[in-house]
Amino acid sequence: MNSKSFLGCRLPFIFLVLITSCATKFRHPLNRMVMPQTVGGAMNSEFMVYQLGQGDGKIDISKPQPYPLKFSTTSSLGYYGALSLLESFDLTWHHTASAPSMLGFKWQFFGTNLQQAGAGQTLALTAAFGGNEHEVDGNPKVNFNVGASDFALIHGFWLTPSWQIYESVGYSSFNFEGKITGNTSGTFKESGTVLMGSVGTAFVMKPFKLQLEGSYSKSEWEGQGEIENFSLAMGLGFIF
Repeated sequence: MNSKSFLGCRLPFIFLVLITSCATKFRHPLNRMVMPQTVGGAMNSEFMVYQLGQGDGKIDISKPQPYPLKFSTTSSLGYYGALSLLESFDLTWHHTASAPSMLGFKWQFFGTNLQQAGAGQTLALTAAFGGNEHEVDGNPKVNFNVGASDFALIHGFWLTPSWQIYESVGYSSFNFEGKITGNTSGTFKESGTVLMGSVGTAFVMKPFKLQLEGSYSKSEWEGQGEIENFSLAMGLGFIF
C-alpha cells in the first residue's frame, strides 16, 4: 500500500479521534468491548462502533462542598480503534459519548491475531489513559478537569476459525474536579475506581466483525460509595 492510499484509508479514523477526544460530562463506560487479538501485521487497522452502558454523574449540591457526584446509568455510543505496529502490539483508542478518550496499547502475548486463522486460545494485556479540561456554559457555569486510567487482562478461545468467546477482568480509576458559578456556586470533586468483569462473543468474517458482551462492574466512589451494575453491549467493527 502506498503512502497516499494509506492516509486515505485512515483519515476518517484520525478525524473521529480528533473530534471526539473531549469529555463533556461526568461519564464512564460500563462495558469494555475489547477482544484479546491484535490486528496483526504492520499498519493494519480496526475500527468498531458499539452501543454500551455508561455511568452518568451529576453534581449533588445537597451535600457539603466540595460537592460529590451522584451516578445513575444511561446508554450511549462508543468507539474503538486500533493500529498495529507489530504482530503482537497495537496502539489503541477508546471513546464513549461525553466521556474522556483513552489512548493506550494492547499487547497480545499468546495466540493468533486477526490477520491469521482463528484457532486455540489467546491472551492479551491492555492499558489506556485519558483526561482533559472542559467548560459548560449556562447558569450555573461548570468548569472541570477529568483524568482516567484503565488496565485489563483479556482471554479468548476460538470455537471455530470465525467464532470466538472471550472474558476479561479490568481495573479503572477516574478523577473529576472543578467549580460551578452562577445561581449556585462552589467546588466539586469526585474520584473512584471500577472493577469490571466481562464475557463476550465475536463473529469475525473479514473485513467485518460482530461483537456482543455482558459486563458486571463494581464501582467505589468517595461521595456515593459502592455501586454495582450489569450492562449489555453490541458492536459492529471493520478490519482494514
